[in-house]
Amino acid sequence: MQVLVFFKFVLLSFIFYMTPLFANPKQIHFAYQNTNNYPFQTGEGETIDWEKPGILIEMFSILEKKLNIQIIYSRFPWKRSLFELKSGKVDGLFEASFKEKRLKYGQYPQQDGEIDNNRRTNYNSYYLYTNHNTNVFWDGENIKNTPKGICAEREYSIVDDLRKKGYIVHEVNATAKCMELLSNGRVDAVAALELAGSSILRKNYKQFKNVKMLQPALKTKVYHLMLSHQFVKKYPKLSEKIWDIVKEIRESKEMKVIYSKY
Repeated sequence: MQVLVFFKFVLLSFIFYMTPLFANPKQIHFAYQNTNNYPFQTGEGETIDWEKPGILIEMFSILEKKLNIQIIYSRFPWKRSLFELKSGKVDGLFEASFKEKRLKYGQYPQQDGEIDNNRRTNYNSYYLYTNHNTNVFWDGENIKNTPKGICAEREYSIVDDLRKKGYIVHEVNATAKCMELLSNGRVDAVAALELAGSSILRKNYKQFKNVKMLQPALKTKVYHLMLSHQFVKKYPKLSEKIWDIVKEIRESKEMKVIYSKY
């Protein structure tokens, strides 16, 4: 009888201590870059403009309701965001295109061992920007006449793409800073996400009136919500559910309404 009571005590203790590991959290913590990436995330610095925070923030507001979980946001430089994810200090990071070396920082949605692009958050394209009075040339295959180099935001995936092709790339913390360097003749071109780059030019027309965008796109990429290894290990079912719901929301009528606002 005593052995049975002891066994029940051990079993109940095990259930008590293990339950928090499997119960869904009440809050999850997402990080994203602290520079403007219009229209997917707007504004600069740590603050969030809740009137018009960006398409992805509004997407995740729907996610909150569907999961009945509060999402807390932090804005950091992109490189720091990756390290915050790796350490498990944040549970998720967006918007992240796939790079093999980023797998050490966190996890992408997968299906049968492959990155599952069906559960992406969005597409976005990189374009090359240069000055009107330049002889920089881009034909969809090769970039020519960039002896001073190309500027791009630090740790953006396009940096490795360009360096692999032998181009000189200078990294800075913000695309707006790249545009300043271009305007001042410090670099020959800027590789930037299309909507973010064009937004900077539109809002600062007088300063950057001599900057133009070259066609075609440098590269169009698929972007995802990454989750930390720690979060996926602790909440494997919830992690899959989050990625499933992201796909569901992205294809919904609600998202069409959100896109129309920007």
